[in-house]
Amino acid sequence: MMTFAQQENIGFRYVINKLECSSPYGQARVNRLRFFNVDETEELELQLRNICAVRDTLAELSFHYGRLERLMMPMKDIRRSVMNLEEAQLSELELFELKRFLLQTELIYPVLEEVKAKAHIQGIDIPAQTEALKLMDPEGNRAATFFISDNASGELKAARRLKKELEEKLRRENDPDARAKLTAERSLAAGREDAEERRIRKELCIKLMPYKNGILSCMDNVAELDFTIARAKLAEAYSGVMPEFSDGAVMMEDMINPRVADALFERDRRFTPVSLEAPVGATVITGANMGGKSVALKTLALNAMLVKAGMLPFAKKAKLPLFGGIFIVSEDLEDIDRGLSSFGAEIVQFNETIAQAAETKGISLILLDEFARGTNPEEGAMIVRAVTRYLDRQRSVSVLTTHYDGVAGLASAHFEVKGLKDMDMEAVAREIAASSGSKKGADIIASHMNYGLYRAQGDESCPRDARNICALLSLKDEILNDI
Repeated sequence: MMTFAQQENIGFRYVINKLECSSPYGQARVNRLRFFNVDETEELELQLRNICAVRDTLAELSFHYGRLERLMMPMKDIRRSVMNLEEAQLSELELFELKRFLLQTELIYPVLEEVKAKAHIQGIDIPAQTEALKLMDPEGNRAATFFISDNASGELKAARRLKKELEEKLRRENDPDARAKLTAERSLAAGREDAEERRIRKELCIKLMPYKNGILSCMDNVAELDFTIARAKLAEAYSGVMPEFSDGAVMMEDMINPRVADALFERDRRFTPVSLEAPVGATVITGANMGGKSVALKTLALNAMLVKAGMLPFAKKAKLPLFGGIFIVSEDLEDIDRGLSSFGAEIVQFNETIAQAAETKGISLILLDEFARGTNPEEGAMIVRAVTRYLDRQRSVSVLTTHYDGVAGLASAHFEVKGLKDMDMEAVAREIAASSGSKKGADIIASHMNYGLYRAQGDESCPRDARNICALLSLKDEILNDI
């Protein structure tokens, strides 16, 4: 599986950091993100359908979802306190937080039931813990406080009455010796009160024990509800779609990478959606530098990773397997720090990847970005050709980006970045000339670059956009002619 640094690089962590949960239970789900195994497809599909159900009713039930979020916000994470009920030593503050949690679930229940009836969410239940709440609120006033009343026991009532009487006498007494005696008596009465309160709290904890699992289940469902709403809002923002699960092949139409899209939006540019079909075996993506091959690879990695993490992929259509493992081979700084070159680090990482993929249950997704670029071009091309032939025989979906010739014909599928294919070179050259330095030429080229992919036909060689880019950026004529 990808390292944290690789997850950051493809934009996965950027997406996760955009999830906004209302409760500590939901946030804990984000912090301890779960990746689904290949034999958990049924559970994953249930979660994804719930996300779709919430996303599709966000506008219609906006008041209800807002109400649920506001009810979850005041909650504290008291899971540890509930787990410690059997020790029967919860403090007054812990019991207060538990009562408050129970009061919130009582308010959440009818709102959630109404949402479930209209949105058809399944598997998320937060029933009111009525019996447990009765133990903590015997008078039924539903106040968000916790106090052991005088009526809890005769001993407690007597101790508190005596303490109050002694405190009244202390306020009227001026004699130092008498005050000292009264203070000592008050301390004894306070001790009796504390001891009786501890006994009552212990007894209450014991009485609450039968409801422990139900309360913990409520917390799990609060987490699931909170996490589902957060995922649905993100899916709404970036056009998430319910994926179809396949036996191996990948078909993604108009994928989006939010990290790249948002960065481009800030510069008044638009992200070009990526469409790709990759069968089991090797798929090669070719294209000139600046063409967006790496972005396409990262966008595929991101959306496959989102599905594995229980989120909707950001695409118009998505068909893919629940991958057993997702691996990306890139320069590994840790290996470089150990004295390996970037090329050596890639080889080490590739060896580890194919070993892990072989041991992983189900189909793996293996991604190689400009593999072997750290060595001389002649050897690099031969290495990539051999790696492509090898991966095309494996029971995995492998996607490689490369600028080497003679690679694409060895793969099961070949996609090309459109790049400058349809660009009006003369018009772009005039725009660069007219910019008079106010806008960098590279930025102008990038704004006209078509980053979309198309399926290459036959044994097409890599495009020759690099010389055109050099010309647009005013490389010396002598060098251009030599090229």
